[in-house]
Amino acid sequence: MHPTRTTTAAAGALCALLAAATLSGPATAAGKRTTVEVYDDFSGPGYSLADYNAKWSTIYGPLEVANDDTRSFAKGAFSVSAVPFTVGADFSVYDHLKYIAISNKTFPVPEDGSVEISSTIRAATPGTQPGRVVHGTYTATGAPYAEPTLEGQQAGAVMNVVDFQTGQLFDWFVAGHTAFALVERLPSNVTGNGDVGLDKAYTQIIKEIPASRGTHAVSVRFSRSNGVGKAEYFFDRAKVATVDHVGVPLDVQGVPWTGTYPSLGAGEELGGQIDSLAIGHGLFSLLDAFPFRHPDAPALDVSIPMSQRLFGQGASATFDDFKVKTVG
Repeated sequence: MHPTRTTTAAAGALCALLAAATLSGPATAAGKRTTVEVYDDFSGPGYSLADYNAKWSTIYGPLEVANDDTRSFAKGAFSVSAVPFTVGADFSVYDHLKYIAISNKTFPVPEDGSVEISSTIRAATPGTQPGRVVHGTYTATGAPYAEPTLEGQQAGAVMNVVDFQTGQLFDWFVAGHTAFALVERLPSNVTGNGDVGLDKAYTQIIKEIPASRGTHAVSVRFSRSNGVGKAEYFFDRAKVATVDHVGVPLDVQGVPWTGTYPSLGAGEELGGQIDSLAIGHGLFSLLDAFPFRHPDAPALDVSIPMSQRLFGQGASATFDDFKVKTVG
């Protein structure tokens, strides 16, 4: 998910439109209170595109659904499909987006507590190829670039958890046979916010797991205490990955991870800066070379032609039961 200053402002302006009903639980012994908000379950009588637009904004436009608006709300869930992908870009991070919608509401993060965002995803990614190697060219030297990709990088259904102000994201990518957890901080030239260069920005795939056919429950829990942030990733209610010291890249911390993609700087502790989170969902690819054609790293700039970005792969997804659990 990659907002600009203009689109971030637009999304923020929409945050006040509708608030879903909130269920409050009893205070804990430590004095904390738990609330669970059902943000969208697509189940209202005659749920329509107008209802969807009241809760979600396609801030980058229709993308793949401009060609064929496949969005539907059958059986009380949201479905969208683009098979094969037809939208691509050899510029910055914009090839990643095939369809994306962002919640019109953001959810406050307690100073000492947690926010857990969850949904269900059913995904199919026809046309993906095991270990497919993507080829490109280093623009500074003309040297060839070649890198194998995971299934979810080629095409995936994604739930995003994002803080627009810092550019910090936590994502689940679900493909036809696998899923992976991703942690990312976007640079300022993408978000238009702050002073985040390549010393602080990073995109890293934490862990890939098998994913059987069918519907899966995914969630990301962000918690903080004393200004230190932690993210936990759950798949079918089992914890799959934990990121401590959110904002500091995994390789800098020296913890196990997939190796995609190495960071270029030390990052920074972000726990004290993340004050609210928004939800995203959509269809993505992630075939580029990091740092995604950033102007401050010309030696690492890689151009990837459309024939390598769009090779017949696509994704269809069904999303449901977006919920937000806050403890604090």
